[in-house]
Amino acid sequence: MSSKLATAAGVVVVLGAVGLVAWGFIEAVNAEPAVAGSIATALLGVAGVLLQQRRIEQARLREVHRDRMTPIYDRLLAHFSSLADQEGADPTDEMSDFFKDLKRRQLLLGAPAKTLLAFTQWERDTGKAKAEKDEVGMALAWEALLRAIRQDLGHDDSALPRGELLAVFLDDEARELVAQRT
Repeated sequence: MSSKLATAAGVVVVLGAVGLVAWGFIEAVNAEPAVAGSIATALLGVAGVLLQQRRIEQARLREVHRDRMTPIYDRLLAHFSSLADQEGADPTDEMSDFFKDLKRRQLLLGAPAKTLLAFTQWERDTGKAKAEKDEVGMALAWEALLRAIRQDLGHDDSALPRGELLAVFLDDEARELVAQRT
């Protein structure tokens, strides 16, 4: 309850400050319109520069993140392709080490929450599908992870129907099976 009260008090203080600034500006315009207009123009110019700098910094951070995560995701795709080529064989020690490092360090330090959740969901769904010998379920779980990875890298896959990313990996027969489930 005290946090709600503190929030309400904060809103009242902010609204009061905005009202006070608005009243002061109106009084300044009435007293000296030219000076108030010049000051307002200068303040708007400074605000515009600050907003532009913020956008530039956000774009730079997205680019740095993309540059950092792309090689990690590329290695994940390479290991997944290697696993898919082995069809049912146990993963090598190198692959096991890669997935341990991926989970414990790479994703933990660099991936956003959605990608971490997608990875753990992929592990759960893949384990369940493997136990049920549900290859289509395993493929759909992989696609969900691919979508999270692509979103993390800045891609918008909203126009891609479910199952379409799998077309890159699957042959015609497998694509048909996936299409029946989507």
